[in-house]
Amino acid sequence: MPLFPRRLPLLALAVALAAGCATPPRPSSVRWPPEPDVARIKFARTITSSADVETSGWPAFQRALLGTEPIYFRQPMALAVSPDGNRLYVVDQSFGQVFWLDFKLGKGANLTSDAAFIQPFSLALDQAGNVYVSEPQARRVRVFSPEGRLQRQFGGEAERPTGLAIDAKRQLVYVADGSGPASSNHRIMVYSLQGKLLRTIGTRGEAPGQFNFPSHLAVDLEGNLYVVDTLNFRIQVFDPEGNVVRFFGEAGEGLGKFSRPKGIAVDKRGIVYVADGDTGAVQMFNQQAQLLMYFGGKANLVEYFDLPGPVAIDPAGKYIYVGEMGMRLPRINVYEFLDVAAPAPAPGAAATPGAPPAAPAATAPGK
Repeated sequence: MPLFPRRLPLLALAVALAAGCATPPRPSSVRWPPEPDVARIKFARTITSSADVETSGWPAFQRALLGTEPIYFRQPMALAVSPDGNRLYVVDQSFGQVFWLDFKLGKGANLTSDAAFIQPFSLALDQAGNVYVSEPQARRVRVFSPEGRLQRQFGGEAERPTGLAIDAKRQLVYVADGSGPASSNHRIMVYSLQGKLLRTIGTRGEAPGQFNFPSHLAVDLEGNLYVVDTLNFRIQVFDPEGNVVRFFGEAGEGLGKFSRPKGIAVDKRGIVYVADGDTGAVQMFNQQAQLLMYFGGKANLVEYFDLPGPVAIDPAGKYIYVGEMGMRLPRINVYEFLDVAAPAPAPGAAATPGAPPAAPAATAPGK
C-alpha cells in the first residue's frame, strides 16, 4: 500500500505535510542542577532523524514523491558543529556514514555518496569547513570539502587512528592512536592540515604523558589538547608544545571519577565536558579540573541517557549536543545554557551522577 493515497491532491498533501512538521515538540521542564539550586542547563530537544530539523513541509513532500525516508540515527559515534553554528555533522558508525543536519536550511543529507566509509570513528572541522574523518580499520584520515568532495587522506603511520581534534590557530590535526592491546604505540599523532606527520606525543603507560587507549580529543581556544585516556580513567591536558599541563580523574562512579569515559568537548569559556557511558552523565569541569556540575544520568526518559557518547558545543556556547548510542532510542540530545545572574555552583556541589533527579513522568521518549 502506498504511503499516501494516490487520489490525494498534491496541494492538499503539501499542506498536510507542512502542518504536521510545524507541530512544536512537547516542552520539557527538566533542568540541572535540580531545585533548590539555580538551574544552569535545560533539556531543549531531541533529534532522532533529519525530519526533526525540518522547518517546512517541503522535504517531507519530496520524500513522499520519491518514496525515500529521512535519515535516522543508529549509532551516533561523533559530532562536530560548523564554525557558523548552522550545521551539525554526525558520524554514524553502524550505518558507516557521515551525515549533516543544517538548522538554517532545515534539512539533512549524507556528506558524500562517492566514498564508502569503513567504520568511521571521529570527525573534526577546520576553519574552511573541511571535514576530517578517521577510519581505524582502514588506518586513515580522509578530508572532504564542505560539499563532500574527497580532498586528500593521511594517517597511515597510526596503527589505529580514532579521535580527532584540530587546532585552527596553529593549523594542526591531532589524531589519537589507540592501537591494540599488545602494542606499545598508544600515543597522539600530530599532523599539519595537509597531512604531514610533525611529531608524536606519549607512549603507553600510566605515568603523566603516557596513555592506555587514548580515544576522544578536544582542543580549547588557547590550543591546549584534552585527551580521554580511556583505560587510565582520566583526562590529560597538554599545551600546544605537547607538554603535560595537568590531568584529572580516576576509576569510579562518584563525582569527578570515570568508569567509561567517552566524548569530550571544551566551550569558549574553558568549561570541559566529559560523557561517561556507565553513569550516563556528562560532567563539567573548570580549568582547575574542579567538578562544577553534571547533567543527564541514567533514566528511562528522553532527557537522560542509556549510553552517552560524543559531545559537541556550538561556537556561541549556547547549545550542547550529546549523542545517545544506546539501542533503545539512538538520538542526539540538545541542551541549552540558561542565562542566570546567580553565582555558579561550587565545585563538587552537584548530586551523584548515577542518581539523576526525577523528571516529569509525562515526557515520553521520542516526543
